[in-house]
Amino acid sequence: MTLVPFSHARPPGRSFVARFLDLTVSLLLLSQWASAMTPKRQFALREEARNMFRHGWESYWAVAFPEDEVKPLTCVAHHRDRANPKDIGTNDAMGEFSLTAIDSLSTLAVMASSSEVEAQRFWEVVQELCRIYWYNTPKGDPFSSPHSNRTSAWGRFQGRSHSTRGFDIDAKVQVFETTIRGLGGLLSAHLFATNALPSLPSSYHPNFTYNGELLLLAEDLGRRLLPALTLSPTGIPYPRINLRHGLPHGVKNPRYYNRSPIHPPYRATSEPEHRSEKYWRHAKFVKREKPDEETTETCTAGAGSLVLEFTTLSRLSGDPAFEKAAKRAFDAVWRRRSPIGLVGAGVDAESGSWTGANSGIGAGVDSFYEYAFKSYVLLAGNDDEGYFLDVWEKARATLERHVLVREPATWWNNVHVNTGAGIQGGAWIDSLGGFFAGTLSGSGCTSSQEDALELAVQGNLVYTALWNRYNALPERFNTRLSTIEGGLTWYPGRPEFIESTYLLYQATKDPFWLHVGEMVMRDLKRRCWARCGWAGLQDFWLSETWKYLFLLFDHDNPLHKLDAPWVFTTEGHPVIIPRATTTTLSYRSPPSPPPPPRTCARPPSSTNFFSTTASRLDLFHAAHFTKLHLSPSSDTIASDNPLDLYNSPNNSTFYPYTLPPHLVSPNATCSLLPNRDALDLIFPEGFIGPSAIAISTLLSRFTPKVQRVSNGIRILSLDSLRLSLSAEDDQMRINKVAGVQLGREEVVYIDRHLIAGIKDANFDVFPHDHALDLLLTFYPTEEQQEQREHGLLQDWLARLGLADISLNDLLNLSPDLTTMAEAEMIVPAVIAQGRGAVAAEDLPFGVVYIADSQACTGLLPRGAGAAEMVVVQRGGCTFADKISNIADSPVVKLVIVEDYPGESDEDGTDGMQAPVIDGVQANAWGRARNHKVGLVMVRGGIVEWQRVKSVAVRTRVGVRVQGRDVGGLDIT
Repeated sequence: MTLVPFSHARPPGRSFVARFLDLTVSLLLLSQWASAMTPKRQFALREEARNMFRHGWESYWAVAFPEDEVKPLTCVAHHRDRANPKDIGTNDAMGEFSLTAIDSLSTLAVMASSSEVEAQRFWEVVQELCRIYWYNTPKGDPFSSPHSNRTSAWGRFQGRSHSTRGFDIDAKVQVFETTIRGLGGLLSAHLFATNALPSLPSSYHPNFTYNGELLLLAEDLGRRLLPALTLSPTGIPYPRINLRHGLPHGVKNPRYYNRSPIHPPYRATSEPEHRSEKYWRHAKFVKREKPDEETTETCTAGAGSLVLEFTTLSRLSGDPAFEKAAKRAFDAVWRRRSPIGLVGAGVDAESGSWTGANSGIGAGVDSFYEYAFKSYVLLAGNDDEGYFLDVWEKARATLERHVLVREPATWWNNVHVNTGAGIQGGAWIDSLGGFFAGTLSGSGCTSSQEDALELAVQGNLVYTALWNRYNALPERFNTRLSTIEGGLTWYPGRPEFIESTYLLYQATKDPFWLHVGEMVMRDLKRRCWARCGWAGLQDFWLSETWKYLFLLFDHDNPLHKLDAPWVFTTEGHPVIIPRATTTTLSYRSPPSPPPPPRTCARPPSSTNFFSTTASRLDLFHAAHFTKLHLSPSSDTIASDNPLDLYNSPNNSTFYPYTLPPHLVSPNATCSLLPNRDALDLIFPEGFIGPSAIAISTLLSRFTPKVQRVSNGIRILSLDSLRLSLSAEDDQMRINKVAGVQLGREEVVYIDRHLIAGIKDANFDVFPHDHALDLLLTFYPTEEQQEQREHGLLQDWLARLGLADISLNDLLNLSPDLTTMAEAEMIVPAVIAQGRGAVAAEDLPFGVVYIADSQACTGLLPRGAGAAEMVVVQRGGCTFADKISNIADSPVVKLVIVEDYPGESDEDGTDGMQAPVIDGVQANAWGRARNHKVGLVMVRGGIVEWQRVKSVAVRTRVGVRVQGRDVGGLDIT
């Protein structure tokens, strides 16, 4: 296959013959269009995905069931670390409840719509799970007959008596993983088994009667998990719980640590029920757990991603406790969002505090956002529908403002939860964040101007280019170094990017995404195939990865025709609330109002000739950003031999490598790579502004340059200071000071004396001619005066050791305190314009005269001429007339005009009209004033002028860098 690179400029004008030849070529390409992804080819790829799933499933069923997993390389059962309960890396998901079987049921059901093999296997697994965990009977015994005390082999191994049903297992598991894999798998399988979700063929009849046992098992598992939510003081679930003994916390459950975790040796019977039975072994010695070793920290995703499963369980079982607890947990996380609207990656269940500074859409946070949107879909028509949509839309807006990076390609950064500043060393793309494009593709937009689908396509192109470069997705890709982050080179089979590719195809029907799926399947087949399954985490492969690839090529799957609010859980299990069980149940009171209708633009449709996505002007941007050109190049077509570990064909401008060149327009043109408008300013060593106080060079090296403040950074010195700026709208904005990253809402503070007088093309300090600030001091009220006098006097007496002496005894010793109670207020004002206006200047605190009129009916009293500032009311005459009615005195410096009282709550100058002084300033006799005065106007009704003692003026200055204003800079 020849790979055609994109051109970077449009060709010049072409002759009629050339255009005719182009048309002829295009018509010829039409015949090739059919071969791009024909129904026959899609069918073949669907069946290939089915066979890949079967390879993993058959290996597990033959080798490992009823253990949790199979080891694909060594072909032995994989179970929890029975000797070490503290091995959470292994034990969090595996709870000795046949995890892979439960987790794979929904995939069997999805594939059963086109094959009775999967239908037969689905019911076979259901029957075995019901026998082992609900009825706990030996193999071959019917469910309904009495069995005295005969138990299943697996039940005997786990120490479960025959009278015990459900998951009575001494296993400490993670609440989140067990919910999404175990509980979600059981609920989804029950919905398929009862035809609430379509897929299982009616032509196939199992050899037993299903009586809802999977739902009973789900309810049993839910009740064992529920105390982790209900016993938490914050509502945020504890991270782990023991399925038999409850919470592993000394305060909550002191008996937990006194139990005996040792089981008697297990011996298989002469006729074992399972092939794996001869390998079952209990640990000879089990490490003791200690209360102080148990953590209360959980990830935000784990705390907030229980709503889908627990709500479905409540609606199916009729018990609202599950739904109420999960919604309470979700709301507890959301209510703790930072001032800028972000949630952290980890939270403590008991204190409710964030346990880490970082936020984003990847590890630790991912499915919280996913469940915000999907809960809105699942609860369509319910009271909480509007609440979850409101959370989703607010969260999405916050993420787009603080986490989204648009240049040179679209990706999502890792930022500080409180500031939105980029995390130091955290500029990486997280493979878990691959889910977000799929969520966006279904979420639509809040207005016709917002295009979530466009953002989803841009984001998924970056993941596609990354996959094309590495033939898999690394856990983290460092965007600064364009390499894999921190040696995290493995790919465990994560399905998030594959899920988004499938959902984007459903949203756009663009064949580009079919070829992305084909590329992924080729790479997985040749790189992850093992003798007994697929290398990586087994639940990913069988529960999600092969399911999404199967559905990508299965256009006629019944799920695609289901017109109802169903969703995939974060583990890939389809769930729906059957209409017969839909009831009104709201955690919040009162219920949220129904959301407004949403109308979104149609997705772009691909023509008969070309793919819209493959012909995008920015297609090359993602390839350049991910450095796709650094991957090995080859024209070799992928082989079907899973052991053929050759290099995939690659090209720096053409991806995925499975994309037929004729899907791209012959004249396809890439837009120029975005040139990020940014620069760094470095002040020289020993630099000081013209008005700053000089210090020795040696001392300056040990003087801190910046200081962190509550909502930004204060610059203390310009000596050797480095500022990083980037263009934002029509301004330049400082995003890094002395290596310290700034968030979008943070401000850089600097004292004006540090920069006053600097005139340079790269850093020009200029005065603002529109507004300034008035600094006001006030006479205290009587109450304030009394409180301050009493406090100061008591402090003075205590210092003298006379605190017990009465006030009357020492009244004659008290100093005069009447001038010590002053309060300050800053009031913004607009500066007068016009021919008679005077340039603003800084003024020290001076006496203020408060006129009780508009200064329009003659000269103000003599006191006005003895004050530095004169306050008058607006109206009645021109601003020039007001000035003429103030004595022509060298003392008067500024006239302050109080505007009409307005209805606006604003305290700035936005929306205020600048006063205009036409002509030359004159005195009361019409002659030109000898002493011109400045004039400003303030909002009416915001200052109690009769209490004002003195006023000072502080002009505003700004900074321009290369002719553009610098935003986010507060010069005090």
